[in-house]
Amino acid sequence: MAVAYHMVHYRLFRLTGSDKTAPSLEVMCRDVLNTTNTLGEALWARVRDRMHVLPPPDERQLILNKVADLKSAVFGEMCLVEAKGLQALLELKTANVALSDLTIAEIYALQERSAPTGSHFIRGMAYWMAISNHLFFVRLHSMGHEHLRQYFEWLLKGELQKIDGCPSFSLQAEFDVSTTTADIGDIRSLRVKGKSAPQFNVVPIIDPAEKRTVATARSVADKFVQFAQALPVVQALFGQAKAQSLIESLGPEEYLSVDASVKIRGRRTVRSKEQLREIASSLADMTEGDVQVEGRDGKVSDGDAILRTRMPFALAHEGSNYLEFDNVADQIQEVYSRFVQDGKIKA
Repeated sequence: MAVAYHMVHYRLFRLTGSDKTAPSLEVMCRDVLNTTNTLGEALWARVRDRMHVLPPPDERQLILNKVADLKSAVFGEMCLVEAKGLQALLELKTANVALSDLTIAEIYALQERSAPTGSHFIRGMAYWMAISNHLFFVRLHSMGHEHLRQYFEWLLKGELQKIDGCPSFSLQAEFDVSTTTADIGDIRSLRVKGKSAPQFNVVPIIDPAEKRTVATARSVADKFVQFAQALPVVQALFGQAKAQSLIESLGPEEYLSVDASVKIRGRRTVRSKEQLREIASSLADMTEGDVQVEGRDGKVSDGDAILRTRMPFALAHEGSNYLEFDNVADQIQEVYSRFVQDGKIKA
């Protein structure tokens, strides 16, 4: 069975300006899909009515293609399609072409083709699942987070109007780690950037014979300075000679800044996992900058947790551009169960 790994993203559906008695995302999705037309046909059975045309200048279409009621969740496959676009092709027929006065090159021809009659090009896909107010989704190709938000805004418009005050909604991605039990699992990497990156100002040369000096632009804890000084990192990357030439090329308003990332590769040990977590905690306490901690089930960036995890999915067939529908549903439900069991989210 062909398998591909993709990130499962998590969002919390929140209504703004409404009380806690409002229906959940899952309930609203189920209700709107149960809505019937004058012929008594539910929206489940009317794929054309599940098509949303994006506003200009985009004018592409979002289509909720496959969609199923799983009793404990609503699960759907969404396609981003383009009706008028062209697909670039490489024609494997060679030709010699004069590209300049000096160059004659052998090339392959580039072609563009429109979609066959009765079909549209798929530019992106997403598989999403609503369980209560928990939204999980997997994105493929050019499908973005904003596309999902736009589609739910369009799909749920009628259901939101039934709620007192006609509230709006948000898909919350970040959670304050001090107010949630979320744990992002085994730490895989640390990244320090922004204010926390050691910055070095270069003092302009007054006397050509005088050496140019480098001084820190701001002071941070001594341990942090020893941990990631910018100049030694640059010297390690470029070598002494190139690092020195870089320093001498800087102007009076320029400075060196290091954006450092630390990762551990290979089979992990209990000791390395604990040590990396300890370093991550101490860094967060020692700097006012942005410390990003990447883990198995998400990341913490500047004090906010973002939940996500990478999962294997079965492809429809070898080399396929899309995933096997039933397998995606099973895998996302597995992620939900694990997040609940680990205390990352509440059932």
